[in-house]
Amino acid sequence: MKRRITALLSALMFTLLIICDMPHAEAITFSPDFTITSEAAVMINLDKNVVVYAKSPEKKMYPASLTKIVTAMVVLDNVEDIDNTMYEAPLSVFDELYGMGASAVGLMKGEITSVKDLLYSLMLKSACESAGILAYNVGGGSQQNFINMMNEKAKAIGCTGTHFVNPHGLFDRDQFTNANDMARIVKYAVDNYPKLVEIATTVDYEMQPTNMHSEGWAHIYHTNAMINPESYDYYPYAKGFKTGTLDESGRNLATLGSKDGNNYLLVTLGSPITNEKGETVYNHYDDHRILYDWAFEHLEYKQIVPADKMVGEVQVKFGDNSDYVRLVTGTDYSCIWLDTIDDSKLRDNLIKDETKLNEDGTITAPVEAGTVLGYYTITFHDEEVCRVEAVAQSDVTLSMAQYNMDKAKKFITSGWFLAGAGIALVLIILYILLVASTNKKKKKKKHRSKKVSSRRSL
Repeated sequence: MKRRITALLSALMFTLLIICDMPHAEAITFSPDFTITSEAAVMINLDKNVVVYAKSPEKKMYPASLTKIVTAMVVLDNVEDIDNTMYEAPLSVFDELYGMGASAVGLMKGEITSVKDLLYSLMLKSACESAGILAYNVGGGSQQNFINMMNEKAKAIGCTGTHFVNPHGLFDRDQFTNANDMARIVKYAVDNYPKLVEIATTVDYEMQPTNMHSEGWAHIYHTNAMINPESYDYYPYAKGFKTGTLDESGRNLATLGSKDGNNYLLVTLGSPITNEKGETVYNHYDDHRILYDWAFEHLEYKQIVPADKMVGEVQVKFGDNSDYVRLVTGTDYSCIWLDTIDDSKLRDNLIKDETKLNEDGTITAPVEAGTVLGYYTITFHDEEVCRVEAVAQSDVTLSMAQYNMDKAKKFITSGWFLAGAGIALVLIILYILLVASTNKKKKKKKHRSKKVSSRRSL
Protein backbone atom coordinates (compact mmCIF):
# COMPACT_ATOMS: atom_id res chain seq x y z
CA MET A 1 0.00 0.00 0.00
CA LYS A 2 2.83 2.43 0.91
CA ARG A 3 4.59 1.73 -2.36
CA ARG A 4 1.39 2.31 -4.32
CA ILE A 5 0.67 5.65 -2.63
CA THR A 6 4.27 6.81 -3.17
CA ALA A 7 4.06 5.91 -6.87
CA LEU A 8 0.74 7.74 -7.14
CA LEU A 9 2.18 10.92 -5.58
CA SER A 10 5.24 10.82 -7.86
CA ALA A 11 3.08 10.43 -10.96
CA LEU A 12 0.84 13.30 -9.84
CA MET A 13 3.78 15.67 -9.25
CA PHE A 14 5.37 14.76 -12.60
CA THR A 15 2.06 15.43 -14.39
CA LEU A 16 1.71 18.82 -12.68
CA LEU A 17 5.26 19.79 -13.69
CA ILE A 18 4.56 18.90 -17.32
CA ILE A 19 1.26 20.83 -17.38
CA CYS A 20 2.78 23.95 -15.77
CA ASP A 21 5.74 23.98 -18.18
CA MET A 22 3.67 23.56 -21.40
CA PRO A 23 3.49 26.58 -23.72
CA HIS A 24 0.00 27.98 -24.14
CA ALA A 25 -1.54 28.00 -27.51
CA GLU A 26 6.40 47.64 -47.56
CA ALA A 27 8.72 60.72 -50.62
CA ILE A 28 6.67 63.23 -49.55
CA THR A 29 5.74 65.86 -52.17
CA PHE A 30 6.34 69.57 -51.63
CA SER A 31 4.18 72.62 -52.25
CA PRO A 32 6.16 75.61 -53.57
CA ASP A 33 5.03 79.17 -52.90
CA PHE A 34 3.95 79.74 -56.51
CA THR A 35 1.35 78.41 -58.94
CA ILE A 36 1.66 77.10 -62.48
CA THR A 37 -0.76 77.54 -65.36
CA SER A 38 -0.86 73.88 -66.35
CA GLU A 39 -3.84 71.95 -65.07
CA ALA A 40 -1.77 68.89 -64.10
CA ALA A 41 1.89 68.17 -63.50
CA VAL A 42 4.33 65.63 -62.06
CA MET A 43 8.01 66.24 -61.36
CA ILE A 44 10.37 63.36 -60.57
CA ASN A 45 13.90 63.46 -59.21
CA LEU A 46 15.60 60.90 -61.44
CA ASP A 47 18.58 60.39 -59.14
CA LYS A 48 16.40 59.03 -56.32
CA ASN A 49 13.30 58.11 -58.32
CA VAL A 50 10.99 60.18 -56.14
CA VAL A 51 8.12 62.51 -57.00
CA VAL A 52 8.90 65.96 -55.58
CA TYR A 53 5.99 67.92 -57.03
CA ALA A 54 2.52 67.01 -58.20
CA LYS A 55 -0.57 68.91 -59.26
CA SER A 56 -3.79 66.98 -60.03
CA PRO A 57 -1.68 63.95 -61.01
CA GLU A 58 -4.69 61.65 -61.58
CA LYS A 59 -6.86 64.13 -63.48
CA LYS A 60 -8.04 62.84 -66.85
CA MET A 61 -6.29 64.77 -69.64
CA TYR A 62 -5.68 64.42 -73.37
CA PRO A 63 -2.09 63.55 -74.35
CA ALA A 64 -1.99 65.15 -77.82
CA SER A 65 1.42 64.49 -79.39
CA LEU A 66 2.91 63.13 -76.17
CA THR A 67 1.26 60.01 -77.58
CA LYS A 68 4.20 59.76 -79.98
CA ILE A 69 6.55 58.76 -77.13
CA VAL A 70 4.70 55.45 -76.83
CA THR A 71 4.57 55.14 -80.61
CA ALA A 72 8.36 55.44 -80.70
CA MET A 73 8.84 52.85 -77.95
CA VAL A 74 6.66 50.29 -79.73
CA VAL A 75 8.61 50.86 -82.96
CA LEU A 76 11.95 50.38 -81.20
CA ASP A 77 10.61 47.20 -79.61
CA ASN A 78 9.96 45.75 -83.05
CA VAL A 79 12.67 47.16 -85.32
CA GLU A 80 16.28 46.16 -84.62
CA ASP A 81 18.03 48.13 -87.41
CA ILE A 82 16.39 51.54 -87.69
CA ASP A 83 19.11 52.85 -90.06
CA ASN A 84 18.56 50.24 -92.76
CA THR A 85 14.90 49.33 -92.31
CA MET A 86 12.86 51.22 -94.92
CA TYR A 87 9.09 51.78 -94.94
CA GLU A 88 6.82 52.92 -97.74
CA ALA A 89 4.09 55.47 -96.97
CA PRO A 90 0.61 54.01 -97.71
CA LEU A 91 -2.30 56.08 -99.01
CA SER A 92 -4.43 55.19 -95.97
CA VAL A 93 -2.20 57.30 -93.72
CA PHE A 94 -2.81 60.46 -95.71
CA ASP A 95 -6.51 59.73 -96.09
CA GLU A 96 -6.85 59.59 -92.31
CA LEU A 97 -5.00 62.88 -91.79
CA TYR A 98 -6.60 64.80 -94.67
CA GLY A 99 -8.18 68.05 -93.49
CA MET A 100 -7.20 67.49 -89.85
CA GLY A 101 -4.61 70.27 -89.71
CA ALA A 102 -2.09 67.74 -88.44
CA SER A 103 1.57 68.66 -88.02
CA ALA A 104 3.68 67.14 -90.81
CA VAL A 105 7.21 66.91 -92.14
CA GLY A 106 6.19 66.71 -95.83
CA LEU A 107 6.30 63.01 -96.71
CA MET A 108 4.15 61.79 -99.59
CA LYS A 109 2.24 58.70 -100.60
CA GLY A 110 4.63 56.00 -101.85
CA GLU A 111 7.70 57.69 -100.34
CA ILE A 112 10.24 55.25 -98.94
CA THR A 113 11.94 56.45 -95.77
CA SER A 114 14.20 54.87 -93.15
CA VAL A 115 12.75 54.12 -89.72
CA LYS A 116 15.48 56.35 -88.28
CA ASP A 117 14.25 59.38 -90.25
CA LEU A 118 10.66 58.56 -89.42
CA LEU A 119 11.51 58.48 -85.69
CA TYR A 120 13.41 61.78 -85.85
CA SER A 121 10.58 63.49 -87.71
CA LEU A 122 8.11 61.91 -85.26
CA MET A 123 9.86 63.21 -82.13
CA LEU A 124 11.35 66.52 -83.34
CA LYS A 125 8.85 67.77 -85.92
CA SER A 126 5.93 65.86 -84.34
CA ALA A 127 5.04 64.59 -87.82
CA CYS A 128 1.70 62.82 -87.77
CA GLU A 129 2.24 61.13 -91.16
CA SER A 130 5.45 59.60 -89.76
CA ALA A 131 3.41 58.17 -86.86
CA GLY A 132 0.91 56.67 -89.31
CA ILE A 133 3.60 55.20 -91.59
CA LEU A 134 5.37 53.57 -88.62
CA ALA A 135 2.11 52.23 -87.15
CA TYR A 136 0.93 50.77 -90.48
CA ASN A 137 4.19 48.95 -91.20
CA VAL A 138 5.08 47.77 -87.67
CA GLY A 139 1.46 46.70 -87.24
CA GLY A 140 1.74 44.39 -90.24
CA GLY A 141 -0.45 46.52 -92.46
CA SER A 142 -2.94 47.22 -89.67
CA GLN A 143 -2.84 50.43 -87.66
CA GLN A 144 -5.25 48.82 -85.17
CA ASN A 145 -2.74 46.07 -84.44
CA PHE A 146 -0.20 48.75 -83.64
CA ILE A 147 -2.65 50.62 -81.38
CA ASN A 148 -3.26 47.37 -79.48
CA MET A 149 0.49 47.11 -78.99
CA MET A 150 0.55 50.68 -77.67
CA ASN A 151 -2.11 49.92 -75.07
CA GLU A 152 -0.34 46.73 -74.06
CA LYS A 153 2.86 48.73 -73.65
CA ALA A 154 1.16 51.34 -71.48
CA LYS A 155 -0.30 48.59 -69.31
CA ALA A 156 3.09 46.86 -69.00
CA ILE A 157 4.67 50.16 -67.92
CA GLY A 158 2.08 50.42 -65.14
CA CYS A 159 -0.33 53.00 -66.53
CA THR A 160 -3.85 52.76 -65.13
CA GLY A 161 -5.48 55.90 -66.55
CA THR A 162 -4.23 55.88 -70.14
CA HIS A 163 -5.84 54.64 -73.37
CA PHE A 164 -4.86 55.08 -77.03
CA VAL A 165 -6.94 54.92 -80.20
CA ASN A 166 -4.37 56.40 -82.62
CA PRO A 167 -0.58 56.62 -82.89
CA HIS A 168 -0.27 60.38 -83.52
CA GLY A 169 -2.29 62.00 -80.73
CA LEU A 170 -4.95 63.86 -82.71
CA PHE A 171 -7.99 64.46 -80.55
CA ASP A 172 -10.31 61.63 -79.67
CA ARG A 173 -12.38 61.47 -76.50
CA ASP A 174 -11.33 57.86 -76.03
CA GLN A 175 -7.64 58.77 -76.08
CA PHE A 176 -6.66 60.01 -72.64
CA THR A 177 -4.01 59.94 -69.94
CA ASN A 178 -3.00 61.70 -66.71
CA ALA A 179 0.15 63.36 -65.42
CA ASN A 180 1.15 60.37 -63.30
CA ASP A 181 0.92 57.96 -66.22
CA MET A 182 2.67 60.29 -68.64
CA ALA A 183 5.53 60.87 -66.20
CA ARG A 184 5.74 57.09 -65.77
CA ILE A 185 5.92 56.67 -69.55
CA VAL A 186 8.68 59.25 -69.98
CA LYS A 187 10.69 57.79 -67.11
CA TYR A 188 10.34 54.31 -68.60
CA ALA A 189 11.64 55.64 -71.89
CA VAL A 190 14.59 57.34 -70.13
CA ASP A 191 15.47 54.15 -68.25
CA ASN A 192 15.08 51.67 -71.11
CA TYR A 193 15.41 53.39 -74.49
CA PRO A 194 18.76 55.20 -74.87
CA LYS A 195 18.19 55.59 -78.61
CA LEU A 196 14.85 57.26 -78.01
CA VAL A 197 16.44 59.61 -75.47
CA GLU A 198 19.14 60.43 -78.02
CA ILE A 199 16.51 61.24 -80.64
CA ALA A 200 14.17 63.14 -78.30
CA THR A 201 16.94 65.39 -76.97
CA THR A 202 18.35 66.31 -80.39
CA VAL A 203 17.87 69.99 -81.27
CA ASP A 204 17.87 69.66 -85.08
CA TYR A 205 18.20 66.96 -87.72
CA GLU A 206 18.70 66.66 -91.50
CA MET A 207 16.24 64.31 -93.23
CA GLN A 208 17.97 61.98 -95.69
CA PRO A 209 17.17 61.84 -99.45
CA THR A 210 14.32 59.55 -100.53
CA ASN A 211 12.81 58.33 -103.76
CA MET A 212 10.73 61.52 -103.77
CA HIS A 213 13.03 64.08 -102.12
CA SER A 214 16.58 65.07 -102.94
CA GLU A 215 19.37 65.81 -100.47
CA GLY A 216 18.73 68.64 -98.03
CA TRP A 217 14.98 68.59 -98.51
CA ALA A 218 14.14 69.04 -94.82
CA HIS A 219 16.21 70.38 -91.95
CA ILE A 220 13.95 69.96 -88.92
CA TYR A 221 14.08 71.48 -85.43
CA HIS A 222 12.69 70.23 -82.16
CA THR A 223 9.29 71.74 -81.36
CA ASN A 224 10.41 72.36 -77.77
CA ALA A 225 11.78 75.91 -77.92
CA MET A 226 13.37 75.52 -74.48
CA ILE A 227 16.23 73.46 -75.96
CA ASN A 228 16.93 75.74 -78.92
CA PRO A 229 19.74 78.23 -78.05
CA GLU A 230 18.38 80.67 -80.61
CA SER A 231 14.91 80.74 -79.09
CA TYR A 232 13.54 83.39 -76.74
CA ASP A 233 12.33 80.54 -74.49
CA TYR A 234 15.71 78.82 -74.33
CA TYR A 235 16.53 77.31 -70.95
CA PRO A 236 20.09 75.98 -70.68
CA TYR A 237 19.27 73.19 -68.19
CA ALA A 238 16.45 71.61 -70.23
CA LYS A 239 16.72 68.67 -72.62
CA GLY A 240 14.10 67.29 -75.05
CA PHE A 241 11.67 65.63 -74.73
CA LYS A 242 8.26 66.09 -76.42
CA THR A 243 5.59 68.71 -76.97
CA GLY A 244 1.89 68.19 -77.59
CA THR A 245 -0.73 70.83 -78.38
CA LEU A 246 -4.40 70.61 -79.24
CA ASP A 247 -7.31 72.97 -78.72
CA GLU A 248 -8.90 70.26 -76.57
CA SER A 249 -5.77 69.42 -74.57
CA GLY A 250 -4.03 72.77 -74.23
CA ARG A 251 -0.26 72.82 -74.30
CA ASN A 252 1.45 69.67 -72.99
CA LEU A 253 5.18 69.37 -72.42
CA ALA A 254 7.59 66.70 -71.21
CA THR A 255 11.20 67.69 -70.54
CA LEU A 256 14.33 66.55 -68.74
CA GLY A 257 16.34 68.99 -66.65
CA SER A 258 19.90 68.71 -65.30
CA LYS A 259 22.07 71.06 -63.26
CA ASP A 260 25.04 70.48 -60.93
CA GLY A 261 24.51 66.73 -60.99
CA ASN A 262 20.81 66.96 -60.15
CA ASN A 263 18.48 65.39 -62.69
CA TYR A 264 14.73 65.80 -63.04
CA LEU A 265 11.86 64.83 -65.28
CA LEU A 266 8.84 67.09 -65.63
CA VAL A 267 5.50 66.57 -67.34
CA THR A 268 2.88 69.32 -67.52
CA LEU A 269 -0.54 68.99 -69.12
CA GLY A 270 -3.22 71.50 -70.03
CA SER A 271 -1.49 74.87 -70.10
CA PRO A 272 -3.70 77.41 -71.93
CA ILE A 273 -3.04 78.25 -75.56
CA THR A 274 -4.43 81.79 -75.28
CA ASN A 275 -4.92 84.24 -72.44
CA GLU A 276 -8.08 86.08 -71.40
CA LYS A 277 -7.43 88.63 -74.19
CA GLY A 278 -7.29 85.91 -76.83
CA GLU A 279 -3.52 86.34 -77.27
CA THR A 280 -1.39 83.28 -77.93
CA VAL A 281 0.70 82.37 -74.88
CA TYR A 282 3.39 79.82 -74.11
CA ASN A 283 3.02 79.57 -70.37
CA HIS A 284 4.01 75.89 -70.37
CA TYR A 285 7.61 77.00 -70.89
CA ASP A 286 7.32 79.32 -67.91
CA ASP A 287 5.87 76.45 -65.84
CA HIS A 288 8.88 74.26 -66.61
CA ARG A 289 11.39 77.05 -66.04
CA ILE A 290 9.95 78.07 -62.66
CA LEU A 291 9.68 74.47 -61.44
CA TYR A 292 13.22 73.63 -62.47
CA ASP A 293 14.60 76.80 -60.87
CA TRP A 294 12.74 75.97 -57.67
CA ALA A 295 14.04 72.38 -57.64
CA PHE A 296 17.65 73.30 -58.43
CA GLU A 297 17.72 76.07 -55.83
CA HIS A 298 15.72 74.61 -52.95
CA LEU A 299 15.74 70.82 -53.14
CA GLU A 300 18.65 68.91 -51.66
CA TYR A 301 19.52 65.37 -50.67
CA LYS A 302 19.46 65.43 -46.89
CA GLN A 303 19.82 62.91 -44.05
CA ILE A 304 16.62 62.98 -42.02
CA VAL A 305 17.46 60.12 -39.62
CA PRO A 306 20.99 58.94 -38.76
CA ALA A 307 21.79 55.28 -38.14
CA ASP A 308 22.27 54.19 -34.50
CA LYS A 309 20.23 57.09 -33.16
CA MET A 310 18.94 56.26 -29.66
CA VAL A 311 15.13 56.41 -29.83
CA GLY A 312 13.96 54.64 -26.67
CA GLU A 313 14.40 51.61 -24.45
CA VAL A 314 12.59 48.45 -23.33
CA GLN A 315 12.73 46.82 -19.90
CA VAL A 316 14.21 43.30 -19.97
CA LYS A 317 13.06 40.48 -17.68
CA PHE A 318 15.68 38.03 -16.36
CA GLY A 319 18.54 40.04 -17.86
CA ASP A 320 21.94 38.93 -16.53
CA ASN A 321 24.02 41.93 -17.58
CA SER A 322 21.23 44.56 -17.77
CA ASP A 323 17.57 45.03 -16.91
CA TYR A 324 16.87 47.13 -20.06
CA VAL A 325 17.95 47.41 -23.68
CA ARG A 326 18.30 50.61 -25.68
CA LEU A 327 16.54 50.93 -29.03
CA VAL A 328 18.43 52.59 -31.89
CA THR A 329 17.65 53.18 -35.56
CA GLY A 330 18.74 50.21 -37.63
CA THR A 331 19.59 52.31 -40.69
CA ASP A 332 19.85 55.92 -41.69
CA TYR A 333 17.29 57.62 -43.92
CA SER A 334 18.01 60.31 -46.46
CA CYS A 335 15.73 61.85 -49.06
CA ILE A 336 15.14 64.81 -51.32
CA TRP A 337 14.22 67.66 -48.99
CA LEU A 338 13.05 71.26 -49.32
CA ASP A 339 15.52 73.60 -47.63
CA THR A 340 12.78 76.08 -46.65
CA ILE A 341 11.08 73.57 -44.33
CA ASP A 342 11.40 74.34 -40.62
CA ASP A 343 12.83 71.11 -39.17
CA SER A 344 11.36 71.97 -35.76
CA LYS A 345 7.96 71.10 -37.25
CA LEU A 346 9.02 67.50 -37.80
CA ARG A 347 7.52 65.05 -35.32
CA ASP A 348 9.09 61.74 -34.32
CA ASN A 349 7.48 58.70 -32.76
CA LEU A 350 8.56 55.26 -31.58
CA ILE A 351 6.14 52.46 -32.37
CA LYS A 352 7.03 49.33 -30.42
CA ASP A 353 6.22 45.94 -31.90
CA GLU A 354 3.72 44.55 -29.41
CA THR A 355 4.08 41.05 -30.87
CA LYS A 356 7.68 40.95 -29.62
CA LEU A 357 6.87 42.18 -26.08
CA ASN A 358 5.20 40.77 -22.99
CA GLU A 359 1.81 42.09 -21.91
CA ASP A 360 3.49 44.49 -19.49
CA GLY A 361 5.64 45.99 -22.26
CA THR A 362 8.81 44.17 -21.25
CA ILE A 363 10.84 41.68 -23.24
CA THR A 364 12.21 38.43 -21.88
CA ALA A 365 15.96 37.75 -22.09
CA PRO A 366 17.96 36.74 -24.00
CA VAL A 367 17.87 39.72 -26.41
CA GLU A 368 20.18 39.75 -29.42
CA ALA A 369 21.70 43.00 -30.71
CA GLY A 370 19.96 44.03 -33.93
CA THR A 371 16.61 42.44 -33.04
CA VAL A 372 13.83 44.55 -34.53
CA LEU A 373 11.57 45.69 -31.68
CA GLY A 374 9.61 48.43 -33.44
CA TYR A 375 9.74 51.36 -35.82
CA TYR A 376 10.85 54.97 -35.60
CA THR A 377 8.82 57.41 -37.70
CA ILE A 378 9.16 61.04 -38.78
CA THR A 379 6.04 62.97 -39.81
CA PHE A 380 5.51 66.41 -41.28
CA HIS A 381 2.03 67.95 -41.14
CA ASP A 382 0.62 64.47 -40.40
CA GLU A 383 2.27 63.02 -43.51
CA GLU A 384 4.75 60.25 -42.80
CA VAL A 385 8.17 61.19 -44.15
CA CYS A 386 9.97 57.99 -43.24
CA ARG A 387 9.84 54.82 -41.17
CA VAL A 388 12.98 52.97 -40.07
CA GLU A 389 13.45 49.89 -37.92
CA ALA A 390 14.13 50.37 -34.21
CA VAL A 391 16.53 47.62 -33.10
CA ALA A 392 18.18 46.42 -29.88
CA GLN A 393 21.52 48.18 -29.47
CA SER A 394 23.26 45.36 -27.53
CA ASP A 395 22.95 41.79 -26.33
CA VAL A 396 21.25 41.05 -23.02
CA THR A 397 21.99 37.55 -21.74
CA LEU A 398 19.62 35.39 -19.71
CA SER A 399 20.11 35.00 -15.95
CA MET A 400 19.22 31.36 -15.30
CA ALA A 401 19.02 32.00 -11.56
CA GLN A 402 16.39 34.71 -12.00
CA TYR A 403 14.57 32.65 -14.61
CA ASN A 404 14.42 29.50 -12.46
CA MET A 405 13.45 31.49 -9.35
CA ASP A 406 10.59 33.07 -11.27
CA LYS A 407 9.53 29.67 -12.61
CA ALA A 408 9.61 28.17 -9.12
CA LYS A 409 7.64 31.11 -7.68
CA LYS A 410 5.04 30.84 -10.39
CA PHE A 411 4.86 27.08 -9.96
CA ILE A 412 4.40 27.25 -6.16
CA THR A 413 1.67 29.89 -6.42
CA SER A 414 -0.08 28.30 -9.39
CA GLY A 415 -3.48 26.75 -9.16
CA TRP A 416 -2.10 23.48 -10.45
CA PHE A 417 0.48 23.34 -7.69
CA LEU A 418 -2.07 24.24 -5.00
CA ALA A 419 -4.44 21.64 -6.35
CA GLY A 420 -1.65 19.08 -6.48
CA ALA A 421 -0.51 19.99 -2.98
CA GLY A 422 -4.08 19.66 -1.74
CA ILE A 423 -4.42 16.25 -3.35
CA ALA A 424 -1.04 15.23 -1.98
CA LEU A 425 -2.05 16.39 1.51
CA VAL A 426 -5.26 14.42 1.30
CA LEU A 427 -3.34 11.36 0.16
CA ILE A 428 -0.82 11.80 2.96
CA ILE A 429 -3.60 12.15 5.53
CA LEU A 430 -5.28 9.11 4.07
CA TYR A 431 -1.98 7.32 4.21
CA ILE A 432 -1.45 8.34 7.84
CA LEU A 433 -4.98 7.27 8.74
CA LEU A 434 -4.46 4.06 6.85
CA VAL A 435 -1.19 3.39 8.62
CA ALA A 436 -2.72 4.33 11.97
CA SER A 437 -5.69 2.07 11.27
CA THR A 438 -3.40 -0.72 10.26
CA ASN A 439 -1.25 -0.29 13.37
CA LYS A 440 -4.37 -0.21 15.55
CA LYS A 441 -5.58 -3.41 14.02
CA LYS A 442 -2.19 -4.95 14.51
CA LYS A 443 -2.19 -3.89 18.15
CA LYS A 444 -5.69 -5.34 18.68
CA LYS A 445 -4.66 -8.55 16.99
CA LYS A 446 -1.53 -8.74 19.11
CA HIS A 447 -3.54 -8.02 22.24
CA ARG A 448 -6.02 -10.80 21.38
CA SER A 449 -3.15 -13.18 20.76
CA LYS A 450 -1.74 -12.44 24.19
CA LYS A 451 -5.14 -13.13 25.83
CA VAL A 452 -5.46 -16.45 24.01
CA SER A 453 -1.97 -17.42 25.13
CA SER A 454 -2.77 -16.53 28.75
CA ARG A 455 -5.89 -18.66 28.72
CA ARG A 456 -4.00 -21.62 27.33
CA SER A 457 -1.34 -21.32 29.99
CA LEU A 458 -4.03 -21.45 32.65
